[in-house]
Amino acid sequence: MSLQPTLDFGDRLAEKGIPVWARFVLVPGLTDAVDNVDAVAEIVSRWPNVERVEVLPFHQMGEDKWDRLEIPYPLHGATPPDKELLERVREQFRARGLTVF
Repeated sequence: MSLQPTLDFGDRLAEKGIPVWARFVLVPGLTDAVDNVDAVAEIVSRWPNVERVEVLPFHQMGEDKWDRLEIPYPLHGATPPDKELLERVREQFRARGLTVF
């Protein structure tokens, strides 16, 4: 049994040549560390079937839903990334030859 099911699934899709889009949610202070982004970009770049990478900037649009459900919102207070951080992360993926949006 694998301890990395997402990576194994990505490998299987790549072996079959099934086109995929990868999405990376950018949350300042949580997912934005250079080493973290480099590690994700390295994994994604080994899959030739990845047609594009979408770097999704974090937003607080769903917090009110959590409030209505009376569930503690773990990202309360988190802020969206600024343009410079967003571009830095996109460039980290581009540097590995990936098409990035």
